[in-house]
Amino acid sequence: MKALTQQELQHFVSYFAPILDGAQLQDVLVNDRGLALGFHLRGTMYWMILDLVPNTPMLLLFEDQCPFKKGPKTKPVSLFLNSHGRNLYVTSMTVQEAFGRVVRLQLKNATMDCELEIRLIPKQCNLIVKAHGKQVAWDRPLDLSAAPVVENPPEPRDLAAIHEEWLAEQSGGKKPTNLDPVAQWEKQKQKDLEKKRKALSEIQKQIESDRELLWYEAGQYLKTHGTLEVPEDLQSCVDRRQSLSWNIEHCFSKAKQMVGKKEGARERLDELLIEIQKLEATRYSQKQSKPALVDLMKKAEARGRKLHLASGALAYCGKSGADNLALLRQAKAWDYWLHLKDYPGAHAIIHRQRDQEITPAEVQEVAAWVARESLSSKSLMVGQKVAVVIVECRFVRPIKGDKLGRVTYHSEKSFHLTLN
Repeated sequence: MKALTQQELQHFVSYFAPILDGAQLQDVLVNDRGLALGFHLRGTMYWMILDLVPNTPMLLLFEDQCPFKKGPKTKPVSLFLNSHGRNLYVTSMTVQEAFGRVVRLQLKNATMDCELEIRLIPKQCNLIVKAHGKQVAWDRPLDLSAAPVVENPPEPRDLAAIHEEWLAEQSGGKKPTNLDPVAQWEKQKQKDLEKKRKALSEIQKQIESDRELLWYEAGQYLKTHGTLEVPEDLQSCVDRRQSLSWNIEHCFSKAKQMVGKKEGARERLDELLIEIQKLEATRYSQKQSKPALVDLMKKAEARGRKLHLASGALAYCGKSGADNLALLRQAKAWDYWLHLKDYPGAHAIIHRQRDQEITPAEVQEVAAWVARESLSSKSLMVGQKVAVVIVECRFVRPIKGDKLGRVTYHSEKSFHLTLN
């Protein structure tokens, strides 16, 4: 099995760092290959595997079940981590790009903090734990040097594929087979139901909360009394580093924002109740039909154009920046986002099933469609080459405070399209 590349490691951290934010380290397992760190968050256990095999170090994350066998012996680094990192909470997880494949994981609580430096550089892999001015390492640490520039890096593997490949290697190269597909389906159904019920509970708490009243009360108090000296129960709403006028506007803005979120939460509550009801009523069949794709244009209440692809996927192109943003917010994480590089204009979203393959020909078809929508007839020249960016929607983010429709993205791929 090949080690994680720089791009794959960045994908891993950008995808899993938000999931682990606020998780509490509760368990540390160790064997001769590496460690498994057990993090607990809202009733779910996440297991981060640090496979420190010198030539092919890996970093993986599994939910609930830990595919890591605890060894008979302990290690100094695990003892140190148990003493100084256990019960602390994840506050940040970042890639130290200057040094290449190095991840820094910060753990903290009110009185203690601990830092994990995870080095996934082949032949230099290591885990260094730092706390209270001391540090203990898995292996003798070597000095880090600047990461070399990699020209024409290999195509990054999908994170799920990396996990499956690692699991297959642990089982002697054979992928585990399930002898009872009905039991597997029922297990997945119960897992999905549990997740939806947890989400339902969280949404109900959000709806029942009256936090917006506190912000509104704080705004009214500041406006009436003209001072930042507020009662103790309102102090959490006031930022003394800012002016009185800023605080008044901020309090009313937060109250309005929370009311809006509650309205959205009520809509999601109704959707979840229907989804749970449908899921509870489903029964196993040999051929599980996939749900039809939702019309993003209708769901986003946006204007624009739609393109039907041969695979059954749908491509959308908004009529304005606001429409593009609305479509992006309703898109699934695995949908594709396309845009002409270095040209202002339309964005396109390819809406697909989670495991649905989009052929290169279909990508070219959508790219040509975007080009026609983005470039005026004066700009279009037969035979002209334009660069097109394609990236999964999970890696696209609107730029706050910027012009509507402006976004930032990473982990993209580029290709050239010849206009005709």
